[in-house]
Amino acid sequence: MKLTIDKFQQLHSISTLEMNDFDKSIKLVQVLLDKTEKEVEKIPIKKFERICKKLEQAFNLNMDEAIKSKPKEIIKANGRRYKLNFEVTKEPFNTGRYIEVATFADGNTIMNMHNILASIAQPMVFNWNKLKWECLPYNALLHEQYADDLKHADFKHGYHALVFFCQFLMSSIPGSKDYLEIVMNQQTKNQLSKMQLLPTF
Repeated sequence: MKLTIDKFQQLHSISTLEMNDFDKSIKLVQVLLDKTEKEVEKIPIKKFERICKKLEQAFNLNMDEAIKSKPKEIIKANGRRYKLNFEVTKEPFNTGRYIEVATFADGNTIMNMHNILASIAQPMVFNWNKLKWECLPYNALLHEQYADDLKHADFKHGYHALVFFCQFLMSSIPGSKDYLEIVMNQQTKNQLSKMQLLPTF
Protein backbone atom coordinates (compact mmCIF):
# COMPACT_ATOMS: atom_id res chain seq x y z
CA MET A 1 0.00 0.00 0.00
CA LYS A 2 1.55 3.27 -1.13
CA LEU A 3 0.81 6.10 1.26
CA THR A 4 0.65 9.26 -0.84
CA ILE A 5 0.53 12.82 0.49
CA ASP A 6 -3.08 13.07 -0.66
CA LYS A 7 -4.08 9.89 1.21
CA PHE A 8 -2.27 11.02 4.35
CA GLN A 9 -4.06 14.39 4.22
CA GLN A 10 -7.42 12.63 3.82
CA LEU A 11 -6.63 10.36 6.79
CA HIS A 12 -5.64 13.39 8.84
CA SER A 13 -8.92 15.15 7.98
CA ILE A 14 -10.93 12.04 8.95
CA SER A 15 -9.06 11.76 12.26
CA THR A 16 -10.24 15.26 13.23
CA LEU A 17 -13.93 14.58 12.51
CA GLU A 18 -16.35 14.42 15.41
CA MET A 19 -17.83 10.94 14.98
CA ASN A 20 -17.60 7.55 16.66
CA ASP A 21 -14.57 5.32 16.06
CA PHE A 22 -16.46 2.75 13.96
CA ASP A 23 -17.69 5.38 11.48
CA LYS A 24 -14.16 6.80 11.34
CA SER A 25 -12.84 3.31 10.62
CA ILE A 26 -15.21 2.97 7.67
CA LYS A 27 -13.98 6.26 6.22
CA LEU A 28 -10.32 5.37 6.83
CA VAL A 29 -10.73 2.00 5.08
CA GLN A 30 -12.43 3.77 2.16
CA VAL A 31 -9.42 6.04 1.70
CA LEU A 32 -6.73 3.41 2.20
CA LEU A 33 -8.35 0.84 -0.10
CA ASP A 34 -9.84 3.29 -2.63
CA LYS A 35 -13.34 1.88 -2.02
CA THR A 36 -16.74 3.53 -1.93
CA GLU A 37 -18.76 3.69 1.29
CA LYS A 38 -21.22 1.09 -0.10
CA GLU A 39 -18.37 -1.28 -0.97
CA VAL A 40 -16.94 -1.02 2.55
CA GLU A 41 -20.36 -1.48 4.20
CA LYS A 42 -20.82 -4.78 2.29
CA ILE A 43 -17.69 -6.28 3.91
CA PRO A 44 -18.58 -8.79 6.69
CA ILE A 45 -17.73 -7.40 10.15
CA LYS A 46 -15.05 -10.04 10.98
CA LYS A 47 -13.31 -9.44 7.66
CA PHE A 48 -13.61 -5.68 8.22
CA GLU A 49 -11.87 -6.02 11.61
CA ARG A 50 -9.04 -8.05 10.01
CA ILE A 51 -8.69 -5.43 7.26
CA CYS A 52 -8.51 -2.66 9.88
CA LYS A 53 -5.71 -4.48 11.74
CA LYS A 54 -3.75 -5.08 8.54
CA LEU A 55 -4.18 -1.48 7.44
CA GLU A 56 -3.09 -0.20 10.84
CA GLN A 57 0.08 -2.34 10.62
CA ALA A 58 0.73 -1.17 7.05
CA PHE A 59 0.15 2.47 8.05
CA ASN A 60 2.54 2.14 11.01
CA LEU A 61 5.16 0.55 8.74
CA ASN A 62 4.77 3.42 6.27
CA MET A 63 5.20 5.96 9.07
CA ASP A 64 8.27 4.14 10.45
CA GLU A 65 9.74 3.95 6.95
CA ALA A 66 9.11 7.68 6.43
CA ILE A 67 10.83 8.58 9.70
CA LYS A 68 13.84 6.29 9.14
CA SER A 69 14.41 6.99 5.44
CA LYS A 70 16.61 9.80 4.15
CA PRO A 71 15.33 12.79 2.14
CA LYS A 72 15.43 12.34 -1.63
CA GLU A 73 16.18 15.15 -4.05
CA ILE A 74 14.64 13.54 -7.13
CA ILE A 75 11.10 12.20 -6.76
CA LYS A 76 8.27 11.06 -9.00
CA ALA A 77 4.75 12.42 -8.66
CA ASN A 78 1.76 11.91 -10.94
CA GLY A 79 3.98 10.55 -13.73
CA ARG A 80 6.32 13.54 -13.59
CA ARG A 81 9.79 13.96 -12.13
CA TYR A 82 10.67 16.75 -9.69
CA LYS A 83 13.85 17.93 -7.99
CA LEU A 84 13.42 19.09 -4.38
CA ASN A 85 15.76 21.94 -3.42
CA PHE A 86 16.90 21.68 0.19
CA GLU A 87 19.84 24.10 -0.20
CA VAL A 88 18.14 27.30 0.91
CA THR A 89 21.17 29.51 0.27
CA LYS A 90 21.38 28.62 -3.44
CA GLU A 91 19.27 29.29 -6.53
CA PRO A 92 16.51 28.55 -7.35
CA PHE A 93 15.58 28.99 -3.67
CA ASN A 94 15.13 32.70 -2.99
CA THR A 95 13.20 35.16 -0.82
CA GLY A 96 9.99 34.53 -2.74
CA ARG A 97 10.21 30.76 -2.15
CA TYR A 98 11.07 31.39 1.52
CA ILE A 99 7.94 33.55 1.94
CA GLU A 100 5.81 30.90 0.19
CA VAL A 101 7.10 28.11 2.43
CA ALA A 102 6.71 30.26 5.56
CA THR A 103 3.14 31.17 4.57
CA PHE A 104 2.11 27.57 3.94
CA ALA A 105 3.89 26.35 7.08
CA ASP A 106 2.14 29.02 9.15
CA GLY A 107 -1.27 27.46 8.48
CA ASN A 108 -2.08 23.76 8.63
CA THR A 109 1.29 22.24 7.69
CA ILE A 110 -0.10 18.76 7.06
CA MET A 111 -2.86 19.98 4.76
CA ASN A 112 -0.33 22.28 3.03
CA MET A 113 2.37 19.63 2.61
CA HIS A 114 1.89 19.49 -1.19
CA ASN A 115 2.05 23.32 -1.38
CA ILE A 116 5.29 23.40 0.62
CA LEU A 117 6.79 20.78 -1.70
CA ALA A 118 5.61 22.75 -4.75
CA SER A 119 7.47 25.81 -3.43
CA ILE A 120 10.78 23.95 -3.26
CA ALA A 121 10.36 21.73 -6.34
CA GLN A 122 11.49 22.11 -9.92
CA PRO A 123 9.95 20.00 -12.69
CA MET A 124 12.41 17.97 -14.72
CA VAL A 125 12.49 16.98 -18.39
CA PHE A 126 14.65 14.51 -20.25
CA ASN A 127 17.07 16.20 -22.63
CA TRP A 128 17.43 13.79 -25.57
CA ASN A 129 20.42 15.71 -26.98
CA LYS A 130 22.40 15.38 -23.73
CA LEU A 131 20.70 12.09 -22.71
CA LYS A 132 20.07 13.25 -19.17
CA TRP A 133 17.38 14.74 -16.94
CA GLU A 134 17.44 18.53 -16.49
CA CYS A 135 15.53 20.95 -14.28
CA LEU A 136 13.16 23.46 -15.78
CA PRO A 137 13.15 26.95 -14.23
CA TYR A 138 10.67 27.34 -11.37
CA ASN A 139 7.48 29.01 -12.63
CA ALA A 140 5.38 30.61 -9.88
CA LEU A 141 2.36 30.64 -12.22
CA LEU A 142 2.48 26.83 -12.29
CA HIS A 143 2.65 26.41 -8.50
CA GLU A 144 -0.88 24.99 -8.36
CA GLN A 145 -0.06 22.41 -11.05
CA TYR A 146 3.12 21.39 -9.21
CA ALA A 147 1.12 21.11 -5.97
CA ASP A 148 -1.56 18.94 -7.63
CA ASP A 149 1.14 16.62 -8.99
CA LEU A 150 2.90 16.44 -5.64
CA LYS A 151 -0.26 15.27 -3.87
CA HIS A 152 0.51 11.95 -5.62
CA ALA A 153 4.08 11.81 -4.26
CA ASP A 154 5.08 9.30 -1.62
CA PHE A 155 4.22 10.61 1.83
CA LYS A 156 7.78 10.12 3.10
CA HIS A 157 9.06 12.79 0.67
CA GLY A 158 6.54 15.29 2.01
CA TYR A 159 7.36 14.29 5.58
CA HIS A 160 11.10 14.97 5.16
CA ALA A 161 10.48 18.30 3.43
CA LEU A 162 8.09 19.31 6.19
CA VAL A 163 10.53 18.39 8.97
CA PHE A 164 13.45 20.09 7.20
CA PHE A 165 11.66 23.37 6.52
CA CYS A 166 9.89 23.54 9.89
CA GLN A 167 13.30 23.24 11.56
CA PHE A 168 14.78 25.76 9.13
CA LEU A 169 11.96 28.26 9.71
CA MET A 170 12.14 27.87 13.49
CA SER A 171 15.89 28.53 13.47
CA SER A 172 15.69 31.39 10.94
CA ILE A 173 12.77 33.29 12.52
CA PRO A 174 14.79 34.85 15.40
CA GLY A 175 17.44 36.06 12.91
CA SER A 176 14.75 37.27 10.52
CA LYS A 177 13.02 39.15 13.31
CA ASP A 178 16.23 40.99 14.23
CA TYR A 179 16.91 41.82 10.57
CA LEU A 180 13.33 43.05 10.00
CA GLU A 181 13.57 45.29 13.10
CA ILE A 182 16.79 46.86 11.75
CA VAL A 183 15.16 47.43 8.32
CA MET A 184 12.03 48.92 9.90
CA ASN A 185 14.04 51.20 12.19
CA GLN A 186 16.10 52.37 9.20
CA GLN A 187 12.92 53.02 7.17
CA THR A 188 11.42 54.95 10.09
CA LYS A 189 14.57 57.10 10.35
CA ASN A 190 14.48 57.74 6.59
CA GLN A 191 10.81 58.73 6.81
CA LEU A 192 11.57 61.16 9.66
CA SER A 193 14.49 62.64 7.73
CA LYS A 194 12.27 63.20 4.69
CA MET A 195 9.60 64.81 6.85
CA GLN A 196 12.15 67.24 8.25
CA LEU A 197 13.11 68.26 4.69
CA LEU A 198 9.51 69.00 3.71
CA PRO A 199 8.71 72.74 3.54
CA THR A 200 6.39 74.11 6.23
CA PHE A 201 3.47 76.36 5.23
